[in-house]
Amino acid sequence: MSTAQTLTLDNQTVNPEISDKREPVRMDAIQEIAATAAGTERPALIWGNTDRATVAAEALWIFARRTGLDGSGDEAYTAVQDLIANLMHLCEQEGITDENVTFASLVSSAEMHYQAELDEC
Repeated sequence: MSTAQTLTLDNQTVNPEISDKREPVRMDAIQEIAATAAGTERPALIWGNTDRATVAAEALWIFARRTGLDGSGDEAYTAVQDLIANLMHLCEQEGITDENVTFASLVSSAEMHYQAELDEC
């Protein structure tokens, strides 16, 4: 997992890859992607990685709206970081994770799934 995106102690988001090479993805782009899921089947049919990304954008957009991170100028990676942190709280509070199944192990497993799905293409 990349450590390029971290929060500094003063809560300023630092990501040299984004700031030095390209513009960060803004939440209005996530909103546009999420909107493509409107009116589609429930549960979503997943035919490939674009469908996976669309479902994720839909979830991220709902979270961003709920937490006020949905401004067109808001950067998507801030919403992603906050969502992951909130998932960590949920997992701890509800016993989804513990000393045997850590959040890091869930992320590691997710990374393996992601890599396998990339190889499908």
